[in-house]
Amino acid sequence: MFRFISLLLVIAGAVALWYGGQKYLAEQSGGDRAAAMDSAPAEMAGPSLDSSPSPSLTDSVPNAVRDSLNDIVSTSSASDELLESLRTVPIAHETPRQARFGRAFEVTVAIDGTGGDSAADALPGEGNIVEGEARVSADVRATLSGENFDIESVTPLIQTVSPLTENIWRWRVTPLEAGAQELVIELFALDGDRAMPVRTFRDRVEVQVSPVGQAIAVADSLSPVAVVVGGVGSLLAGLLGLFRFFRGG
Repeated sequence: MFRFISLLLVIAGAVALWYGGQKYLAEQSGGDRAAAMDSAPAEMAGPSLDSSPSPSLTDSVPNAVRDSLNDIVSTSSASDELLESLRTVPIAHETPRQARFGRAFEVTVAIDGTGGDSAADALPGEGNIVEGEARVSADVRATLSGENFDIESVTPLIQTVSPLTENIWRWRVTPLEAGAQELVIELFALDGDRAMPVRTFRDRVEVQVSPVGQAIAVADSLSPVAVVVGGVGSLLAGLLGLFRFFRGG
């Protein structure tokens, strides 16, 4: 039993040394990139605000007011036209009820523009499914965000609503913290380079963590030096235990 514990200490120490070294190199690389950006030539930052001529108040105010009014009227007219072009379609999305810390899962959103009554049949059907409706344009953008998740898009974020089959958006999501975490799904109707929000969903996912995941989270919160020092201590303790065991044997 004593030999087994000593061996575990040696393995844990070696892993901590490797992890601390990788974390230190990552931080050093990030610091070098930041220093390089700070030392960039001043001309790359663009012209100075102080060097630009400032028009007189009497010249600029009437034009600014007129341009603002024109922009408001133009924007309002474009918004009305976009609203008139929207159509209502079934929408469904699926998120897991529970997830494991550090283990990726999928979030799926589906829109049925074929004239069907439901978009849920296009989902995997393994998690929590929420159905509804959304008013969409010909082109739709779907986004997924969450403060404590690493999110990677699997499908195109902008899609043209198909009359032949369901449109599906998928993301690969990795929890970065344990506990109840929020994911936000947002849909936007597109008109050229403009986007109008048309539907938002907020889901909570209970992220559970295993003992190994807890150890990784604790190590990630420590500085690289602390991880390396802990690894050296664990490694030496394990080697000392093995030395005493074999010497005594």
